Amino acid sequence: MAREQPIAPEPNRLLKVWRRVLERRLRTRLRAPVAVEVHDNTHTMLTFQRHRALWRLRLHHMFLAAPDEIIQALADFVRNGDAEASVLLDKFIERNKAYIRRMSPAQMRKRMRLEPVGQHHDLGRIFERLNGRYFRGRIDAAITYGPAPRVVRPRKSIKMGSYSADSRVIRIHPALDQPMVPRYFVEWIVFHEMLHHVYRTRRGEDGRRCIHPPEFLEHERRFHDYSRAQAWEMENLDLLLRARVSA
Repeated sequence: MAREQPIAPEPNRLLKVWRRVLERRLRTRLRAPVAVEVHDNTHTMLTFQRHRALWRLRLHHMFLAAPDEIIQALADFVRNGDAEASVLLDKFIERNKAYIRRMSPAQMRKRMRLEPVGQHHDLGRIFERLNGRYFRGRIDAAITYGPAPRVVRPRKSIKMGSYSADSRVIRIHPALDQPMVPRYFVEWIVFHEMLHHVYRTRRGEDGRRCIHPPEFLEHERRFHDYSRAQAWEMENLDLLLRARVSA
């Protein structure tokens, strides 16, 4: 007699099961509702935010079957930014980097929407001038304004720029594209992010990541308007925090 073979679960169904298991594992440690979105990004392995009582996490699929110590570290890092938990998570990601999809920087940039021209500051021109003046045109990267973040409450901090080593893309906060923000200040922020292309993140003797090593900070002081840009930031940071940026 012919026997009916069991139907293998669909990959998407298995993913949903693993995701729900991960949500339960995190929920017991965070003691709060948790919603997990699983992705296959090549650079950012985890992001999170809290909306009232709910924790929303976006995690690389490598975390689906992570051991208990990593899930606990993830909960500790999400809840209070625990430094030891951050080190454990970095080591876990390093051990599992084989699961990260590999793409060339050029391939990654083709999937992105790059918008370097603002209403008041052209980031492309600023980048090219700085590249020629300070780096002899050797910085092989792209630049764009980042998306306008959703802000419900007044900001307490602002990340004015970022650099992705995987895609080699510099993103500048759109709050800097305002007439009140002087060009030399935007140039300083761009220069700072260009230095991240030269000085890569490394681990210190304590095992923690060092984003701004001493040689990075020394090089940054060579910027022609370094002191003036720092002074402007100290005097006008509140204006940037209160800035309302349209999407």
